[in-house]
Amino acid sequence: MEKSVVSIVKAPNTPDAKEMDQMIRKAIDLIGGMKKFVSPGDTVVIKGNFFAPYPPPVIVDRRTVAALVRQLYEAGAGQVTLCEAVSVGTKLGRGQSTAYVLDEMGVRDEAEKAGARVVCLEDEERIQVSIPDGKCIGQVAYPKLMYDCDVLIDLPCMKTHGMTLVTLGMKNFQGILNDEEKYYAHRDDFEQKIVDLFKIRKPDLTLIDGITAMEGNGAGEGGLPHPMNLYIASADVVAADSVAIACMGIEDVFSVAFNRIADYDAVGNGKLENIDVVGSQIDEVKEEFLLPDAYRYPDDRMVTGTYQNIDFRIGGACKQCWNMAGGMGRMLSKIPQERFTVLVGSDPKLPNGITTPLENVIVLGDCACAATGCIKELRNKMLLEEKGVMAPGCPPYRPATAIVERYLAQRGLLNKEAGKAGAQKKTQQFFDYYKKIDPTWKPKSEQKKTETEEDAT
Repeated sequence: MEKSVVSIVKAPNTPDAKEMDQMIRKAIDLIGGMKKFVSPGDTVVIKGNFFAPYPPPVIVDRRTVAALVRQLYEAGAGQVTLCEAVSVGTKLGRGQSTAYVLDEMGVRDEAEKAGARVVCLEDEERIQVSIPDGKCIGQVAYPKLMYDCDVLIDLPCMKTHGMTLVTLGMKNFQGILNDEEKYYAHRDDFEQKIVDLFKIRKPDLTLIDGITAMEGNGAGEGGLPHPMNLYIASADVVAADSVAIACMGIEDVFSVAFNRIADYDAVGNGKLENIDVVGSQIDEVKEEFLLPDAYRYPDDRMVTGTYQNIDFRIGGACKQCWNMAGGMGRMLSKIPQERFTVLVGSDPKLPNGITTPLENVIVLGDCACAATGCIKELRNKMLLEEKGVMAPGCPPYRPATAIVERYLAQRGLLNKEAGKAGAQKKTQQFFDYYKKIDPTWKPKSEQKKTETEEDAT
């Protein structure tokens, strides 16, 4: 495979909209210019990252979107479409739709002003596409507009991620799937699933928005802003990701499974020695990012022996179930007046029974819900007495968490209003941070509030 070319363009200070436009132009010029990718009359689809209702660093900067759309039309594009679909966590946990996120964050307005059509993928036609060489998925309901377009552009953020270490160009395509396919294989085979998607169609151009990157427990509101003031561009999504990973201070780029597997499956160049970096060099721009807890500590550090009011019984659980158990622990630790037993894995042990009341037993995940022996007898007892809660799922992701939350709320142990207040506080922190970066921005809800107040006076 020939060497891939990846460009890095970095600003000395936080750029404004005009400077961002110039940086994007330079990043793409360094790899051949926009006309290398777009011919007159081409239909262009941009897959952005707008998975949750927060401004950058959670999502791509709307000014990045506007600049990219304008430059595509300058190169002769006939129609530019921006598409996205929010995560399962946003839909079920945050209770927000794709349309809400695009509107509230001002993305739709900026994209449409630049001339783009904006679509929510959950409303778009899909076609069944086979992946004969797929190792995790053999077919997928692929968005027709992405399959049929002349030019496909991948526009991700530069972020860490609690489940996959980072989320960049490859992980961004998780968002093209319908809800059932998003949920499927969110386990040890998750990275192979994502690589299989790129065997259908690779993006013609990947542009990574690293103006305001994210570190820590991303990719959502748990992460922390890490300004990088840069863009990374390439015709090879795997190479672009590898360069971004190195710029985040991760020395072994193959510690990110997407890139290791994609290089192995010849989807793109993941090895840095097979990549020519133009513009700024990695060593000139790289900074050490704070990694997610799951990658700084052993799996069990965030679960067993950690929470005084939780007795975890785990046996034969995969990495993702350990991850989900950690999330369950953080939630239950906020109810210190109660003691809980949480069963996880295919073979948890109860040699001396449970240490908590039956109503405080949580069976988490498909494996625990199907375990035999004494676990089966315990589940039967829970069903007969209508106590405790079983939360299936592989992994026990957002739907399972919702089951537990509803159960605890019904018992008066979980204050949903307090949870909403905490979420609102976190939201406001992100809003305040981004307003300092872009003083022209206001979420749509604040714009409406201002207009209402002005009408009242």
